[in-house]
Order: sequence, then C-alpha cells, then structure tokens
Amino acid sequence: MKAPMLLKQLVVGIGFGTVLASSAMSATLITSFDYTQEFEFVEPIAPAGVTKEGSTDTVTDVNGFTKLSWGTASNPTNQVSSLVINPEALDSTTPSGDLTQGNVTVSEDINALPFALGPVLTHNNFVITGQSLDSAAAEDYVVLSPFGGGADQIQEITFGVLFEETSNALSGAACPSGAENALGCGDIFVLSGGLLGIPTIVNGGELAFLIDSFVRDGYVYDVFLQESLGNLGVLSDAACAATNPPSPSGCIGFTTFEGESNSFQLQFAILASEAIPEPATIALLAGSLLLMGVVRRKKVSTLSA
Repeated sequence: MKAPMLLKQLVVGIGFGTVLASSAMSATLITSFDYTQEFEFVEPIAPAGVTKEGSTDTVTDVNGFTKLSWGTASNPTNQVSSLVINPEALDSTTPSGDLTQGNVTVSEDINALPFALGPVLTHNNFVITGQSLDSAAAEDYVVLSPFGGGADQIQEITFGVLFEETSNALSGAACPSGAENALGCGDIFVLSGGLLGIPTIVNGGELAFLIDSFVRDGYVYDVFLQESLGNLGVLSDAACAATNPPSPSGCIGFTTFEGESNSFQLQFAILASEAIPEPATIALLAGSLLLMGVVRRKKVSTLSA
C-alpha cells in the first residue's frame, strides 16, 4: 500500500537530481573581467594625531582617504612620513586620486595565472620625531564586469594594517625588519583581513595570497593578491614580534627602507574552477538512489506475492 507514496518520493528525488545535472552542464566560464578598483584608507586609524587627506576622484563607494601622514620632520628634506595610494608620477607624497582600471583574464590553471595591475601603495619613510602611525584599515572596492555582458560582480574587502616605526639606533642589535641601510632600521607593515592567510605557490614558483572568493554561473572564482616584485610575503618571526601588539608567527606584510620612498605595485589574478555540489546535495542524491532501490525491492516483493 505504501508503494505509490514511495514512487512519488522517487519522482521528486530523480527530478531534483536531473535539475542538478542540468545545472552542472550549464556552467559557463567567464573568461575575463573589466575592473574598476577604488582603494582607500578607512577608520579605524590610530592614533588620532595622524593626518588624513585625499580621496578618489568622482567615486564615493568608499568614504576614506588616499593619504596618511605623521610625525615631525627630522631630515634634510624636511619631509614627514606618509602612506600614499596611487601617488602622482613625479611626486610620491601627493595622491593622484585616480581609480585603478583594466582587464583581468581568468585562468583555470594555477600555473598560468595572468596578473592584472592593482593600486600602487607608497611609504615615504623619512626620519621623524614625535608620534607615529600605529594602525589603520584599507578598503578595497572592486567592480568586475564580465566579458560578454551580464551583471557586475562587486567585491569589497577590508584589510587591517598594523604599522611599526622601528628605532633607527639599536645599539648594534639586528633590525627586526631585516631592512637596514645607512640611516638605520626599516619599518614594518603587517596586513590582515579577507581570506588573507596561507601563502600559495602560483605560476611554478611565485608567491601569492588568496584574498577573496565568489561563485558565479557554476564556477568558483578565487582572487589572489601579490606584489609585482615579490615584496609582499611572510615576514620573519622577529618582524612579526616587533609590532605592537605583537603579530603571530607567519604574519604577512612588507618592510620599507629608512629615508626612501618605497613603492609597492599590487596586482591580482583570478583562478576559476567548476563548483562542487554541497555535501547536503550529495547526500540528497544518494538518498534518491537509495529510495530507488527501496521501491524496486517493494515492486519485486509485490510481484512475488
């Protein structure tokens, strides 16, 4: 008497499985995206005495700043220290206000990832006295427009920035940053946020970091970040421990040389892979197959009777 109900359930299960199979077959890879990127410093920014100025022209998706500066100049050029996003070509202390725009090609091969240029971050690291930057946040707002049309993909990531202005005179001790020149010890930046974590080897030997991921039309798109010259990486234990508060071993960031304008060209790549059904979906499909077996046994039993 229960056979009709079991058959009804079987139809539902098989129908669901057919929908899943059809969905998998219709997965469509987006081969490239045009992108517009707005990158700015945002609160919290500490301490309160840090000067905050500049913004990205004509865009208000991020309500932040393109320049942070601090300290009292104690150097021949009479310059304070600063962090500048996308500086002018001939003046590293002045933000241009430009958006970062271009096209990024999607790859399905982690050893053939084409990287597209992101924003430039410059640390004008001059000898100063007085209060220094301690920490900040940076918001990255990216609009990805699929090649061939379709809705834009909006990715928004906020990074934590922990900064350590190291002493330039360490009485013969080694510089924790490992960046040392005639003017003393370099400074330390530690980044956190997004999916930033375990480093990944791409393109047969380059270091990159997974920062974000999204699903679109049956594909998972992983976004990787690196610095064009490899300056973004895993810092030494000494550098991680030197920040306030101390960063855990394996922290990610970069170091800068004293008395120099240190520029970092960030870039990103997108790796695509076909989406895998959720475990619950797999279990439901398995249940449908099991149900098919139950109904078949019921039918055989009924015929035998």
